Amino acid sequence: MKKQLMLLLSIADRFHDKRIEPPCMYAGMCGGCALQHFDYATQLVIKKEYCNALLNNVAFVDAVEPSIALGYRNRMDYVTAFGKVGLRRRGSFKHVVDLHDCLLLQEKSRQVYATIRERISGVEDYDYMVHKGYLRYVVLRQGFNTGQVMANLVVAREENNCEHVINAIYDAVDSISLILSDGLADVSYGKVFDDIKQGYIEESLDGITYRITPNSFFQANTFMTQIMYREIACQVYGNVLDMYCGVGSISLFVAARAEYVTGVEASHEAITVAGYNATRNELTNVSFIQGDALEYTSQHTLQYDVAIVDPPRTGLGPKVVDKLLQAGIPRIVYMSCNPATFAQDAAMLCDRYSLAWCKAYDMFPQTPHVELLAVFDRK
Repeated sequence: MKKQLMLLLSIADRFHDKRIEPPCMYAGMCGGCALQHFDYATQLVIKKEYCNALLNNVAFVDAVEPSIALGYRNRMDYVTAFGKVGLRRRGSFKHVVDLHDCLLLQEKSRQVYATIRERISGVEDYDYMVHKGYLRYVVLRQGFNTGQVMANLVVAREENNCEHVINAIYDAVDSISLILSDGLADVSYGKVFDDIKQGYIEESLDGITYRITPNSFFQANTFMTQIMYREIACQVYGNVLDMYCGVGSISLFVAARAEYVTGVEASHEAITVAGYNATRNELTNVSFIQGDALEYTSQHTLQYDVAIVDPPRTGLGPKVVDKLLQAGIPRIVYMSCNPATFAQDAAMLCDRYSLAWCKAYDMFPQTPHVELLAVFDRK
């Protein structure tokens, strides 16, 4: 990731005459944004060149689909350490930038965060360098279309030492949970040991309602997610396999365009929520299976017409790509959050598939990240 950031910044340097005064006072310090000192139109041009450099001639994008430039994020994970609450300094894991606000977050979440900051000083934070302390993260999530807000407090001990913070935000949010993360790994998820209020929020995409629990993955930019999901829905037909399905967000969204959709996901919690979401939306042509994507692909792919893959930043990798090549599914719809690993996977897939098209979407304005969507058809 460091090499990719250096590449982005080197491309951005060519646009030095387009620099502006960034709207955020933390720009240049906080690791969240790297492009805020350019106007949004210039950011899109920089990201297009960045994408094509990473794609290394395997694919080419003509433009990057624009998003809402600020106030788009439906999730933010604030680290609490060294007497500070915020995000890590750019390029330094050891330092935290003490944030009083973040312009990427939606307005209701910004207000909740301001209240939390006022009350959090009495709570012991967590020194992640020596692994001592209590409160590790404050995680805020908000439904873009529903406005529902979730606050998760990630702690290192299974005890509630945050009562005065919780009382201050209780009426302003829809869900509050305490999450235990007592290992050495620096993560903002874990065992939910107390749902103080509700324990979930809901989001709505084009008439499909999704339940989101504290540990559920859901795309961070709902505005752009809707655009991408609509495109995916236009590309499916017949029997569809949705690998890495999470809480079923894509599976349920494309169900109306398919005969049947099968979602596969390793997380038990995500599969449970996905099943609830299917029932909640009265969709009978969708089912979900808990399991490893590689193992499932090895045994059950012959009956599918389309495979949807939305892997983590590490991409599919040679083993999963090889299984897909052996299966010979007629169409693969690939959603990627990392153009570099997508390029590696695409180069392998093109041994037996033609790349029909590839498009770029600005899922994370102001930041280095770009989302890709591509369609591969069997030769």
